[in-house]
Amino acid sequence: FLDLVCGAFADASAASLAGEYGAANIALETLQGPEGETYVASVLYPADPARRLEIVWRDAARSTPATVMVRGESAWVGDNGLRVGDSLERVQELNGAVFSLWGFQWDYGGWVSEWNGDQFAPHDGCMTRVRFEARAQNPRALGDREFSSEDATMRGADPVVAAFGLAFAER
Repeated sequence: FLDLVCGAFADASAASLAGEYGAANIALETLQGPEGETYVASVLYPADPARRLEIVWRDAARSTPATVMVRGESAWVGDNGLRVGDSLERVQELNGAVFSLWGFQWDYGGWVSEWNGDQFAPHDGCMTRVRFEARAQNPRALGDREFSSEDATMRGADPVVAAFGLAFAER
């Protein structure tokens, strides 16, 4: 498995990633963001969905990471064993506390909005980011509003982790 943990990427740079993973395994890609925006990321293993990793940089020199994310069928494993496909209940268990997330079917839908200070909350300038997708149709779990991870409406949507990663504070 590939470990996606704060310590492994907090001090990463484009040069250090090229040294560790091989320059041939990294490409710059323009990716789709929320609200029609695009952004450029360094993509590690762009042709291998299981190992693909997207790194967004704080600076043009690509020396300070802002976020590191995985999506889809990924072999990457995060803190406490977090994986793509984990259920809402499992993520709450891994976090050690109830958390909040946005309703589905809008640009920020399914993203965790607040970890409530436990395992995945910001620690030492690094925070776990998670986006869920609903597997069941539940019209009451939609839209620009927050839900508790224990909310019956949200649980009725049967959400699973679709993407996760790390966000680093500015230094």
